[in-house]
Amino acid sequence: MSASYATTVDARILPVPQKHPTIFRAFDGLAVGTAMLLVNDHDPKPLYYTFAAERAGEFEWRYLEKGPEVWQVEISRIADATGRQAPPDTMGCGGLHAHHEHHDHHAHQHAHTGSPTQILKDEHTLILEALDGVERKLAALESGAAPDRAYFEKAVRFIRTFADECHHGKEENLLFKTMVDRGFPLQGGPIAVMLSEHEAGRGYIREMAEASASVVQDKAATEKIIRNGRAYIQMLRPHIDKENMILYAMADNMFSPEDQAEMGKAFERFETEKIGANVHEEMMTLQAELKAGA
Repeated sequence: MSASYATTVDARILPVPQKHPTIFRAFDGLAVGTAMLLVNDHDPKPLYYTFAAERAGEFEWRYLEKGPEVWQVEISRIADATGRQAPPDTMGCGGLHAHHEHHDHHAHQHAHTGSPTQILKDEHTLILEALDGVERKLAALESGAAPDRAYFEKAVRFIRTFADECHHGKEENLLFKTMVDRGFPLQGGPIAVMLSEHEAGRGYIREMAEASASVVQDKAATEKIIRNGRAYIQMLRPHIDKENMILYAMADNMFSPEDQAEMGKAFERFETEKIGANVHEEMMTLQAELKAGA
């Protein structure tokens, strides 16, 4: 083990959405010839695959401790980035920049500038931010707060339209289909797991929608919202992590530049034909309200 590290990241104490961005920021700040220490509570092998896809030739990965309760990995920077650029601002189902909140309604609603998987990752960020707000509302219900029927109806609308119809629609009809066309297994592999979890999520949201209609009058409906809302969040967060860390990296390694370009165009067609610009604006309004807990 090296005597010292330029930085240490203890991923055990980080919220799930912040884990990988924090780790990559720490690595990108390293000088060539220095190393960072990663501490985690499970084997970070999926993170290794993401490094291999996004920082190829720049790092070395060495396990120092392999569980069962603590994993430690020395990640060394062995070369500077060669031609890699910071991911550009991208637009997804929301039609607005995922990393920058703005309300310029004259902006072109469907101008994607990132890779297809980067667009999907940015949509994940928006979904996770909304779910953080939903989780706070669920905690308030558990603490005895009065049910907010309008809020949970907004949550159902956002999840069904943005997370499922648009985001999962692009995954299932375009990304996954192209991966299968290129030889990736549909059954018995990661795609089958993702599809199964998509369907499970639809079941949770269906239950939430039914309960929201009577949540003010019926205590059992409140408990149903809490139960299904918690189940959905607990399922979707690791689901997103698996897609970001593993499946999207596999897709990027598999697709040719021509595949990437064609899929980007297909994403834009899908959003224009299946979703529509007015719905995009509504989804971004709902996302902001859910994020704020309003």
